[in-house]
Amino acid sequence: MSIQRSMLPCILLLFVLLGFLYSAVTPLYEAPDEVWHDAYVRWLARGNGLPPLDEDRSGAYQEAAQPPLYYLAAAAVRRFFPDDDLPELMWHNPQFGYQAGGTVNDNKNMLIHTDRERFPWRGAALAVHATRLVSLLFGLLAVAGTWALAREAAGPSGDPVLPLCAAALVALHPQFLFISGIVNNDSAAAATAAFALWATARVLRHGAELRHALLLGLALGLAALTKTSELLLIPLVLIALLLAPTPARRKPLAGSLMLGTGALIGGWWYLRNLLLYGDPLGIGRHIQTPWGRPEPVPLGVLLGEMPRLYRSFWGAFGWGHVEYPTWLYVLLGGMVLLSLFGWARGLLRRNLPGHPRILLLAVAWLGLVFLALLQ
Repeated sequence: MSIQRSMLPCILLLFVLLGFLYSAVTPLYEAPDEVWHDAYVRWLARGNGLPPLDEDRSGAYQEAAQPPLYYLAAAAVRRFFPDDDLPELMWHNPQFGYQAGGTVNDNKNMLIHTDRERFPWRGAALAVHATRLVSLLFGLLAVAGTWALAREAAGPSGDPVLPLCAAALVALHPQFLFISGIVNNDSAAAATAAFALWATARVLRHGAELRHALLLGLALGLAALTKTSELLLIPLVLIALLLAPTPARRKPLAGSLMLGTGALIGGWWYLRNLLLYGDPLGIGRHIQTPWGRPEPVPLGVLLGEMPRLYRSFWGAFGWGHVEYPTWLYVLLGGMVLLSLFGWARGLLRRNLPGHPRILLLAVAWLGLVFLALLQ
């Protein structure tokens, strides 16, 4: 415990410092979809209410279909920073081509950037950087949530280094640092998912007591208000409830309390979309984009996307066009294969470092996230 008490604050502090550095050096809107995520925040900060899905008055484009938790938190900060000069910073690079960005060595920047973005920031530049700090805070919560989940998996008698290593892997992941330093809801999704998985792990270990069910319902509601893909947590949670060391007669009450709490917190947004647009998930808004696919994607196309998906996991900066040298991706892949070999060896020897059902929960969530990416 003493190791965790001394090292965890160091890991969290290092994440904040590195995340702020990534945020400070990343030019405005030179990150995936940041310009549209920020438009969502600006729309809310100006008191316009939730952006409509049937027309793009907010400028948020397909991001208008995102659940509002992150954007409401960011707008609460943004409203204190005037950004009337933002149009003057939106000097588009006429040579930028998103589709060609990965095949050329220059013009990877969507905008042409001037000294008006230099530190000390002022005006719209300050407003965007202040909004990015909200993402960094959610990233910090994701690191802490990862530690808590790994600690629950390891158990009170487990290796105290395991939770620290899990937290450090997230905190020092270059792509996560990059994403946590820009305006978008991904770090918030990571934070709420970690919170929900931790609450689920507590149910698996300690049983579905009413207070645990209430906490899990709160976590599910917040996750549902952050990203629609986090609705995939619901089947995992229900399975965990069935496996929980709780008398069978008490499980229906615990499940009802959990789902009811989650629906009260997060269900209103989906009901609103259903009543206004007949589309609770806002899928139609995404399909309307140039890269939207109303029909199932052929297997060959999916397989062709795998190399880019792999690279974007480890590091693809800017609009995804600033990448590592190929050898580094190969090296990282080798390290992953080595770690998988170690886990397989531990599985065969029945010597896994933690609660087996909680570890299975984490693996199942990883698989569901991968399927959501394919969708």
